[in-house]
Amino acid sequence: MVTTLPSAKITLSCPLWACDFDPHDANQLVVGGGGGAGRHGVGNKIALLKLATDSEIENAGELELSGQEDNVATLAFAARKDNKTANVFAGVNGSPENCKKGQSQHFRIFTLTRPAATAAATNNSTKSSGVKFSEATRETLFASTDADTFQRRLVLSQPFLQQNASAQLGAISTGFASKHQIALFDVPASGPARWKPRGRLELSKEAMDLDVIQTGPDTYQLAYCDDHDIFTVNVSKTEVSEPRCIYTLEVEDGPRPAYKSIRYLSSGFVFAVANRAGGKGVLLHGYRLPQTEEGPARLSVVKQLPKSIGRSTGLAVRNLTPPTSAAERQGDSQYVVAVSGQDSSISLYTMDYSSSFGAGTETLNNLAPFHTIKSAHPAAITSLSFSTFIPPKGDATNMSLKLASVSLGQTTIVHSIPLKKAASAGTTSKSPRYVVAIKSRGESHFGLLATLSVMVLLLALIGQVFMEATHIQEEYLGTNKYLPAAWTRDWRVAPRQGPVVGAKTFGDLLRTVNPGQDERILIRHDDEGELGPDGFPVLKAHIHDEEAHGPAKSWDEMETREQFMWRQRLKKTGHWVEDMGEAVFKGVLFGEIGGAIGAMVGEAL
Repeated sequence: MVTTLPSAKITLSCPLWACDFDPHDANQLVVGGGGGAGRHGVGNKIALLKLATDSEIENAGELELSGQEDNVATLAFAARKDNKTANVFAGVNGSPENCKKGQSQHFRIFTLTRPAATAAATNNSTKSSGVKFSEATRETLFASTDADTFQRRLVLSQPFLQQNASAQLGAISTGFASKHQIALFDVPASGPARWKPRGRLELSKEAMDLDVIQTGPDTYQLAYCDDHDIFTVNVSKTEVSEPRCIYTLEVEDGPRPAYKSIRYLSSGFVFAVANRAGGKGVLLHGYRLPQTEEGPARLSVVKQLPKSIGRSTGLAVRNLTPPTSAAERQGDSQYVVAVSGQDSSISLYTMDYSSSFGAGTETLNNLAPFHTIKSAHPAAITSLSFSTFIPPKGDATNMSLKLASVSLGQTTIVHSIPLKKAASAGTTSKSPRYVVAIKSRGESHFGLLATLSVMVLLLALIGQVFMEATHIQEEYLGTNKYLPAAWTRDWRVAPRQGPVVGAKTFGDLLRTVNPGQDERILIRHDDEGELGPDGFPVLKAHIHDEEAHGPAKSWDEMETREQFMWRQRLKKTGHWVEDMGEAVFKGVLFGEIGGAIGAMVGEAL
């Protein structure tokens, strides 16, 4: 049993929010992040990282972005047209002033250029690679004048690398917007044509996540989820359909779980992650998509993460044997699933896709864990990405799938998952199937049977002791002499109730600091992105220092929406209830809760 996976780690100079692999090269990826707009001294940047070995990673080039604009919130590495240049799509809000004017210019495209000499040399040191970033495009695709609206999600359809040129469809969605939207755009396969907008979808609720898949030569499908529903949108060369709800998350009793992430497995299946209410667990669901316009999706596979993981923060999925074109039917394959938790762990699963009985009979099977990376980062994980697995030519012995993860702690880690070739009845010798070389821990009944056996023996022992203590049966075990006398006379002992532990109030939070005569208390989230036991960023009180903490507002200076978010935030952690009134907020300053950095709080609320 493998206890650790080979890994490479690098620490940059800012919190990281997004990462994505070059679809043509599993040894290079882009990461981005920053501290957003303000005078906090934490810059915004995008960087290209290169793996020299499974344990060595280097910064091959980076671009410092404006400190007057927001941090990099989303990234997607587009398919390359040649070996010299590549395009990286990103979500970066403009300055707060421009956002209020409806000119956020959140949609950015960066061009990554390598000199011809290094483009052909794949084994050169990254330090001398000569990689350069330049901004090629900045546009505003969302119709919003909200200063807090940002580009929450960004995806590109998976390209078919076996083809010389592969067009892609992209999608982005809003976050913290009063009007929820998804914008679509085309990414041409080759030639001088630039990206082209395909229009916007107006949503009734904010999209929590989305994904795109190519279903034909010129057709695509978009899937997105809000808190409780999954929708699909069909996109042809000339038309974009209206969103159609294909599944609604229901429970028999109690609060409903909320969707966090969604990914396509194939044109017939999607995979979703849902968080139980109150940080009480994470559900993994695989859905069979409807084959007719009227039919709903059907739940195909279900799993729950270990109870120690109360909330998911990210999802990545990779097909190890994908089709070579949109027209080709998906054959037997294994998928690798990675789910990050609020405790900075990464749970790794394998899942089998079977198509042996023909079209329409495909199934998902054996969703099983094979490894858990505990405490992968020093702070909350913000993004996960798998590399594209390109089958080697000939007989290779050292094959692996790369998994990248980034965090608010400024760290990037790339783990290498070993792979091997596996025989399959659904594939030919010309297109072998690949699987994870680590054996998954499938469903086992041994633990259940052992637990039941111990419970039966324990109950029998307790019953025997009880009958002897109450003189129902003659003494055999001889335990009466070890029992208190009262137990042998009256076995009906009233249960004792433990003390009730009081919750910390808003006043308790203020008393953690001792301000001077002219000093004011500031309530803000922890800079390091540390999560509390309830899955929320930790609140801390400080003596306000504008140079160190940036701008802050008193209660009366905040807008109604900001006051609402702070009330809900303090309610969640038990610091405030309605009966306390708002007078306790007088004289206290509050940090910013909007923007990309506040996304974690907004999603949790």
